Amino acid sequence: MRFSSTVTLQYDTIFSAFSHGDFLKGLDWLKESGLDSAEICISNYNGVDVEKIKDELDKRGLGCSTLSTGQARGLEGLSLIGVPADVTKKTQERFMQHIDAAAVLGSKVTIGLMRGLGSQATEKQDLKDLSEAMKPLIDYASKKGVTLLLEAINRYETALLNSAESTLDFIKGDLGDPDCVGILWDLFHANIEDIGYGRSIERMGKKLQHIHIADSNRMFPGYGHTDFAAILKAVKDTGYTEYCSFECLNLPSLETVLKETGPWVQQMRKL
Repeated sequence: MRFSSTVTLQYDTIFSAFSHGDFLKGLDWLKESGLDSAEICISNYNGVDVEKIKDELDKRGLGCSTLSTGQARGLEGLSLIGVPADVTKKTQERFMQHIDAAAVLGSKVTIGLMRGLGSQATEKQDLKDLSEAMKPLIDYASKKGVTLLLEAINRYETALLNSAESTLDFIKGDLGDPDCVGILWDLFHANIEDIGYGRSIERMGKKLQHIHIADSNRMFPGYGHTDFAAILKAVKDTGYTEYCSFECLNLPSLETVLKETGPWVQQMRKL
């Protein structure tokens, strides 16, 4: 089991302990804290030198666990569904740029809220539309050897794919179970939506390809009521060797995140 944390390249995010202007300082902190990789938040590729990013990671002996893609939804309104056809096409093209970057960085690509929000009233059609919109992305990712991560996100943020089980059903049913699509299991969302952590772990099986770490209140682990040791031990016992990546708020304080990440990771490695 490997560990990473969010750092952002272009625009600030509430999930990074460092501003975009301190991207390299963020990489230094990851290394100093004993993490294995960066989860890099990239909104667009205007002026972005992916090879240079890889060089900076290599200098520090770090990898890239996944590319976080959701900023472009808020900044540009990009979405795979529920938008005019030209916006869907632009969104697909952006994801293909992410896939190209991931092929260089050796990472996976997250598909979170940029898939679209949908609604309960139109859920069946929304999922059909999402399946169609993802087909060219799946084909492209497969050719590039890149894994796409569909994130299960709670009902207060989207009407689609809220739980681990509904996300699994969509991948296996609507998408036809492609090898290059896995599940991003965020423990904050799972706390709201999943029937039980153990049940979700068992059902996802090898489709579990990435885990987001945040406590039940989105704070740093240990400041809510999630039993991380039990959950991660259960995951580890399945033979999971992918990443657990911090995506928590800088709460209860930024100082807490900066000081406690390293020791917390060391404890989890002992499970």
